[in-house]
Amino acid sequence: MVGLSLVNLTKKFLGFSLGPLNLKVDDGEILVMIGPSGSGKTTVLNLISGLLKPDSGSILVDEIDITTLPVESRKIGYTFQNPSLFPHLNVYDNIVFGLTKKSRSREDSDLEIKKLLEDLEISHLTDRYIDGLSGGEMQKVSLARMLVTKPKIMLMDEPLAHLDTLTKRKLRLELRRVLRRQGVPTIYVTHFEDDVYGLADSVSVLQNGVIEHTARLESILKYQDNLSSPFLSNIISSGGGNYLEGNVVKSKDGVTTFKIGSHLLETLGDYSIGCKVGILVRPEDIILSKEMVKTSARNIVKAKVAKVSTKNAGIVDVHLIIDTFHIISRITEEARTDLQIMEDDYLFAIFKASSPQVVREEQYH
Repeated sequence: MVGLSLVNLTKKFLGFSLGPLNLKVDDGEILVMIGPSGSGKTTVLNLISGLLKPDSGSILVDEIDITTLPVESRKIGYTFQNPSLFPHLNVYDNIVFGLTKKSRSREDSDLEIKKLLEDLEISHLTDRYIDGLSGGEMQKVSLARMLVTKPKIMLMDEPLAHLDTLTKRKLRLELRRVLRRQGVPTIYVTHFEDDVYGLADSVSVLQNGVIEHTARLESILKYQDNLSSPFLSNIISSGGGNYLEGNVVKSKDGVTTFKIGSHLLETLGDYSIGCKVGILVRPEDIILSKEMVKTSARNIVKAKVAKVSTKNAGIVDVHLIIDTFHIISRITEEARTDLQIMEDDYLFAIFKASSPQVVREEQYH
């Protein structure tokens, strides 16, 4: 069922026009909206939330037109880059602030709040005040405050932008798990490639106020060589990171084995057997060899060279096909010459178990 629909939505400013936009987000779907700065991403969120009024068009939630409703009547949650929390209240009081007295007094409501705090791993923080929290913890509190009100739609405007890299990685995994469990249709605005891989069910590209491309993530990855959006193609195919998905078949002593196609690969960390993980491997971490070699690296797969492209002076990207997936290895032009790498050659792609970064974990029940 469609949770959110934008129908011919427009908004004009001096020197900038948005739309007409047509977009649908299904129940439980996380749509990641990307685009360059100034393309109108935050304006879209502000129109949906009611902070801005459209010039024309409609906004539908559960097939009900909310275009003219005031902000407080829309039942929409909105989180920002900088969480707006009350410094004079502790974490628990911040979270329940938006609830009515009637809903706070219900026993099932209290149980739901407790479960949400556990899911976000902030149960131990309930008595703490905001000035004693880290950036990641404040974003979790902000998210919890939105979710306890049972919003019909969640809007998220780059909430991880100001966090350090390690906190981003951990919070992405938690964020997707919680949003999926809550089943709230979500639009997540970003310009970070890792957010696309770590969070998206579908991806929408906004360019110069117009939606250039919208598709499911799996479709984008499958047809990445034929994308209609240059901006999206640059993000997905530029080799900033190779995204792969596989099913966990073994996890022991801090090393997890997952299967992609006919290949077994290893990464560090403990993940549940049977779950699906999504990983990113940097092109610079993939070593190439013409022959099978004995090495401490745990991942060695045979691959066919699809093409070789020049990245910049002295650097080339070697595009490889392995079963049904593609990866890119970034090497020097000198290394390419020494190995005499040509299209249609077969090579061994090698990378350590410490190279993959897990950005997504899907539990199956």
